[in-house]
Amino acid sequence: MNVLLSVPGFHLHALTTESIRHRFGIWLSAAITFAGCWFSSFVLHEPVPRIHDEFSYILMGETLAHVHTANPSPPLPEFFDSFHVLIRPAYVSKYFPAQGVFLALGEKLAGHPAIGVWLSSALACAALVWMLQAWVSPGWALLGGFIVVVQYGVYSYWSQTYWGGMVAMLGGALFFGALRRLWEHFSWQGSIWLALGLVILANSRPLEGVLTVLPGTVLFLYRIVKNRRWSEAGFWPKLVLPCLAILALGALATGSYNHAITGSALTPPYVLHEQQYQESPPFIFMPQRPQLTYTSVWLRYYYEFQEFNTYKMQRSPLAWALAAARKIATWWDFYCGVLLSIPLFLPGVLKSGRARIAQAVFLVGFLILPFISDHKVAWRIVIDLLALLEAGVLWFVFDGFWSRLAIGTSALVLLEVLFTKWPFPHYFAPAACLVWYLQTEGLRRIWEWRPQSEPDRPLTRAERRGIAREKESKPKRTLNLRASVYALPVLCVISLVLRVEGRLNGWKDDPHGPDRATLLLNDWSVRRAELDHWLEQQTTPQLVFVKYSRWHNVNDEWVYNHADIMQSHVIWARDLGADHNKLLLNRLSDRTAWLLEADAREPQLVPYAEAESRPASPTQAIPGGTGTNAEQDEQTNW
Repeated sequence: MNVLLSVPGFHLHALTTESIRHRFGIWLSAAITFAGCWFSSFVLHEPVPRIHDEFSYILMGETLAHVHTANPSPPLPEFFDSFHVLIRPAYVSKYFPAQGVFLALGEKLAGHPAIGVWLSSALACAALVWMLQAWVSPGWALLGGFIVVVQYGVYSYWSQTYWGGMVAMLGGALFFGALRRLWEHFSWQGSIWLALGLVILANSRPLEGVLTVLPGTVLFLYRIVKNRRWSEAGFWPKLVLPCLAILALGALATGSYNHAITGSALTPPYVLHEQQYQESPPFIFMPQRPQLTYTSVWLRYYYEFQEFNTYKMQRSPLAWALAAARKIATWWDFYCGVLLSIPLFLPGVLKSGRARIAQAVFLVGFLILPFISDHKVAWRIVIDLLALLEAGVLWFVFDGFWSRLAIGTSALVLLEVLFTKWPFPHYFAPAACLVWYLQTEGLRRIWEWRPQSEPDRPLTRAERRGIAREKESKPKRTLNLRASVYALPVLCVISLVLRVEGRLNGWKDDPHGPDRATLLLNDWSVRRAELDHWLEQQTTPQLVFVKYSRWHNVNDEWVYNHADIMQSHVIWARDLGADHNKLLLNRLSDRTAWLLEADAREPQLVPYAEAESRPASPTQAIPGGTGTNAEQDEQTNW
């Protein structure tokens, strides 16, 4: 039934009832996600930066919100030099700008970058539903989208920290949703969404983005060439021209951003930061870089010791196999866990033939491995082998073209992650939508599963009686399987409630789960945010020297500043000793100066003049302490 919408001066295209339902599902998922993000923050607290990357992204968001691409380098930069931030030739984040654009939107729309994070989460979940509508039926798309909203969109480190993940997921969902539609027929709308997804991926996680879109793009171009689709009337106006227009605008914007910071349109800030700070490359198979000089003992420790050791520890084949097992387990814990493993495992158990046997072997091995393996090396190598086995099982169980494209693409991106220094789940974010498609497809297969039909050969009386008994029990068996499909979203909601309740009550956190280090209540980052808020309320400009003990956890960094450092009401600076500090005090003589002992049990602001008159504390040394930061957790596990 067609519904014609018309208003004075405008005549819109006729929309079918089905189209209305599709759009309703998309925007409903976005609304639930945004409202859920706000409510989680209301119950706990608003997101505050904790990880180095978060502070860097906030700097980018504030810079873009002021309609700048970069900030001038501050005088005496050694006081302000910090992690994942360029201080020369400009003061700016090292990261690609997509995440910062959303933080800037939050600043401009509501005065807080968290709004931008929630907006990116809402749009990513809406884009996932839109993508799934092209890959599965609308009902299953809504179910799959709802599960992702509950597990990741409302309360996870992707949606409640500034670390990223949702923006790259948004780009991947737009690309694959458009690709599936363009596969059947060309349209200028699909072409625009595909190109926009590519632009987002290029400006969030470019390398993983390339690996994510490469298999689908190659197959799409092969289909065009094989079927000579360039001769179709809509090839140029509906596919090529809209796509090229969006890609050209994206390339122009990205090149301008790079040029404003590094002086070259082809050199992003990330590459310049690698040259200035990183002695170890991002991939473990790349050679070591020359030794560098740092402005702070803490920067030297982080880049020359912590990051370099993580790189060096994975250089041998055995060490790489051990680290790969940890990375695979981390990936599986985040993207599947106990609940979302069911749609991937159960279809293999239900499928007849060798796939069922292989899936059963994998499950048995996975369940008994922790009990029979008392050797860490053997345990981790077996994890690698079981992961390869499960990939093969999934390939045979999910035997459709699009399912195998999703499996192959996911395996390619995961393989790349296995060669990085760090295995953080948001590295895989461009291909996340494919994993969630497979889980949705698994639920559909469970729902539609039926026992095998009778064979064509003559049956004995015993066989006929067995088939009769099977038919009698068929409704019950089908109901039980469908009950698992009904139960999964309910269990996900219960899991969400328990995760938030656990955070409120201080339950032990899963270091690799979706809500890893999300909205912590008793953490140094909360104390820093409280002190920063108090300082902002003071009438005079403030200057805080941050002093660390020799046991300081280098991942807990206090020295980060606003975009325009010298004009900021509050400035955080490193304590470089009384004599060196005088250089900054003389330049900022109009400010109230404080000293903060960041590693004290309850960090307090002490007037700098009073602190300077106290006896000198022990000299700082290369730190050797441990902490609870996610990066340090990963290093400890390896």
